Amino acid sequence: MLKINIVILLILVVGVVYRLVLTSGGNFLFNMDNARDMVDVREMIELKKPRLIGPTSAIEGLYNGPAWYFLLAVPYILSDGDPYAAIVMLILFWAVGGWYLLKIVSRWGIMPLIATGALWVSSNYVVLANLYSLNPNPVVLLTPVFIFFLEKYLKTSDLLSSITIWFLAGLFFNLEMAFGFLIPIIIFSSILLSKGKMLKKNLYIGLGVFFIFLLPQILFELRHDFIGIHAILNHINTYEGSYSFSARVITILHLYRDVLTGTFLNKAIIAQILLISAILYLYFWRKEALKNNNYILIAIICLTIIPFVLHIILPFNVNAWHLGGVSTASILAVGWLSGSYAGRSSRFNVLVYSLTSFLIISSIVNLDLMKSLNPNRENNDPSSFRNEIAAIDYVYQQAKGQNFRVYIYLPSVIDYPYQYLFWWYGLKKYGYLPKDYAYLPNQPIYISNKEKLPSKFAETNSNLVFLIKEPDRIKIRHLWENNFSSLNKVSQVQFGSLEIEVRKEN
Repeated sequence: MLKINIVILLILVVGVVYRLVLTSGGNFLFNMDNARDMVDVREMIELKKPRLIGPTSAIEGLYNGPAWYFLLAVPYILSDGDPYAAIVMLILFWAVGGWYLLKIVSRWGIMPLIATGALWVSSNYVVLANLYSLNPNPVVLLTPVFIFFLEKYLKTSDLLSSITIWFLAGLFFNLEMAFGFLIPIIIFSSILLSKGKMLKKNLYIGLGVFFIFLLPQILFELRHDFIGIHAILNHINTYEGSYSFSARVITILHLYRDVLTGTFLNKAIIAQILLISAILYLYFWRKEALKNNNYILIAIICLTIIPFVLHIILPFNVNAWHLGGVSTASILAVGWLSGSYAGRSSRFNVLVYSLTSFLIISSIVNLDLMKSLNPNRENNDPSSFRNEIAAIDYVYQQAKGQNFRVYIYLPSVIDYPYQYLFWWYGLKKYGYLPKDYAYLPNQPIYISNKEKLPSKFAETNSNLVFLIKEPDRIKIRHLWENNFSSLNKVSQVQFGSLEIEVRKEN
């Protein structure tokens, strides 16, 4: 047991260090969605205004729960608003989830443990969940905790396990409803498949915990004439007219294929081998696989099959970030399959050893350490935090302590990243805010209570106007630029794919 725990700790240390170095120096994403969340959390903390709802969902008028904002509030307070603190929180979630994932897999032997750990460290889908702070990401990272305690509950029906799985069910529902609403179905289906009893006191205590997570959204719905329910009904009515079962099956199959390919190191062959191996094992040894209530197998089946079936049947759009639990369950399936096959005969042992060795080597190669851990590596993404900060530094340095105006073009229009960063970074480092910072001059207020936030302005005016421009991906930037055609152009520079134009008021 000590040897196993040491291996688990080594895997987690490697993964944490890799992620910290990978995201160091501002090499993480801070785009519109991430910045919108930080703007909302800033309002909660700075202006003491708690929220009943969280980020918007894919359905217009329907909002996720506020749990994501309350999670973000912790790193916000501890770091005084540094966006990187949210990335560190997600890395900690990755380590916690990894501990429970590897504790489950350790029962099947050292090779399945190392292979699963290597995947958890280097899976492209999982790594992406650590490169930007978005509400669905904790679902990917904490699903192993859910699986661990779901298995324990199926075995013992104990109170702690019941509270934990329903706590996570409520949290996941708050974070990403398109997956979270499936968790109660998965729990009850797992109980039925394991021939457990529904009439358990501990189960209903756990359900009470789940209901507590729903209260803010229920209250919001009551106060706003059931806006979310109307949004769902409108979405279903709109979608049903174009629903085709055959087309839907193809769409969902392609989506699951893409997510599983991303989970398995962007190598479709690995996902295909896993799927074929699982089908063959369950076909030839299904009675053995399910004997004595194989609770982990039940959990894996429910976490993969139930979402797949319901995503086909239900008329709403499904995106890659809705399948975080499926991705994590498929990684756990690697440990279960390799352990199950290895236990059959020496011939299977050789096969499992060869495949897991291939998986470990592929995972190490996929890390691309020479490139990803190079602190001077180029990053031309306009949403890179490093590039955004470099642009802000340039603007302040050119203004030389005097007031200025700055306007930002983003294809998404609303400049949430710079609305937050000028306030947090500009004010903190340079001691004052621009005279105006928005996507266009004289626009209606789109950041509520902006004037109530702590602020300070320079005493003299430089008459400089800075235009920060993201790439013209949708070919309408010239319409935005027309608003500044009367200003004299002074200079122009480039930071990655960000373009900064300096103009001067007449």
